[in-house]
Amino acid sequence: MITTDTLWQFSEQHYGRPGVAAACLSLQDEHGANVNLLLLLLLLEEQGLTLDITPFLPVLERRRGLFQHWRALRRRLKPGLDADDYAQLLQHELELERWQQQELLAVLASHTPEPGSGALLTYLNLLQVTDAHLWQLKLAG
Repeated sequence: MITTDTLWQFSEQHYGRPGVAAACLSLQDEHGANVNLLLLLLLLEEQGLTLDITPFLPVLERRRGLFQHWRALRRRLKPGLDADDYAQLLQHELELERWQQQELLAVLASHTPEPGSGALLTYLNLLQVTDAHLWQLKLAG
């Protein structure tokens, strides 16, 4: 069973691997990928599990505007803020990310993963990511 702490710790560690953050942000900015879902799917793949991503999509869609607005605000304000103020904005965004991970885990709780792999590739294909297999490797770090 994946807990909120397990997912958060995995996310921090995996996101810190060389190239993973850049790949996640590129997929987010260029294809509308949700980084939290990417990380959850990576964790499941690491555990040899897969699932249907369809139930996660409405949850992501409900929050898309909130996250897009917050990121745009942070990016717009960054040049005029000192390091402490920017760090506070970034900390709030991380709290939003953790909250979203809890929402994703609530969906996961009612949709049991199965042995296998492929959910990450399915998500990348759904987003119409060219060379999805290569992106999958970039995300694996």
